[in-house]
Amino acid sequence: MKKSILIIAAAAAITLTGTQVFACYWDGYWGGTMGGPMAMANGGNYQGFYEKTAKIRQDLAAKQGEYSALMAATNPDPQRAADINREMTVLHDQLSAQAKSFNLPAPNTGHNGHMNGYAMMGGCW
Repeated sequence: MKKSILIIAAAAAITLTGTQVFACYWDGYWGGTMGGPMAMANGGNYQGFYEKTAKIRQDLAAKQGEYSALMAATNPDPQRAADINREMTVLHDQLSAQAKSFNLPAPNTGHNGHMNGYAMMGGCW
């Protein structure tokens, strides 16, 4: 009796662990459908998106750096900070529009453009 209970408990633990591993893999963690060898799930649109948005992403990174430097100053100019923030918002909107034109999820919306459930809090574990 004790032996069968032990075998059932071990099988249940292995099953639960296995489902968590596969859930993480297919939800995009560890190179599942959103990365690694499965990254071409959207027909290879990512490469075209990256090439077409290189300038926008470069400008956005420059604005983010400028904003961080401004905010790190001892007395940041609120008007200049608002202007940079507005410019960054326009660049984010441009990236989202480009992502939509390539049939890709917009940046910062989670995997596949949907809410991630448990993954919003940092992953499977």
